Amino acid sequence: MFLRGFRRRTGRPAGELDALFRSIVDQSRTVHPVAADFLDHFMDGGGASRTLSPRWLRSFRAIRRAEMKNRRRFERQLAREAGRLRDGTSTWLNDHWDARINAFIGTELFYVSRMSLLRSQGSFVLTRTGREVRMSGTVRHHWFDPYDWDRGRWVYIPRHGLVPIAVGRELVEADEARNFLMESRHVQTLEGTWLEGRRPRRGRAEFEWAVVRTER
Repeated sequence: MFLRGFRRRTGRPAGELDALFRSIVDQSRTVHPVAADFLDHFMDGGGASRTLSPRWLRSFRAIRRAEMKNRRRFERQLAREAGRLRDGTSTWLNDHWDARINAFIGTELFYVSRMSLLRSQGSFVLTRTGREVRMSGTVRHHWFDPYDWDRGRWVYIPRHGLVPIAVGRELVEADEARNFLMESRHVQTLEGTWLEGRRPRRGRAEFEWAVVRTER
């Protein structure tokens, strides 16, 4: 079913738009079960927030790239702070970084969340002994995105062609669907060392990250 010519509004009855989205849910369950489940929740969930599995979310390259981007930001901060630390002293570093995510077209993540945000809150302690600085801490990653059908004009859905974003907006206006918040959280730990080089404030840093497993 190709719905073409729809602009900001479809001009179609809410019942017809409801039937379209429910057919998408039914035909997508075997191919994209998570996306189908979230579209179904949009139709019947009453606006209640939903939590995504961190394992499922991190299976997508776009999410891992955002996570890596924030981790590297922390690593640069830690290396700079280590170079300033005096022998025999310790310090804390607390900060957060945000990374915007654009899901790759055709992945299931794209049908769940086209654009989202990963906020990484880090807390670390640094201790210097001689030329070496030891670092340890945790980063709490919080991924979130409103499921709202508000970005863009069209989305391509297999077996249905180009479906206007306006369908979702009109169903919300007709009280046939409710926007809701999607989110996911996971924690990583960091162990690292910084070794002072021959030149002042020059050094070599090594970092090791590990995911704290919270799922069975």
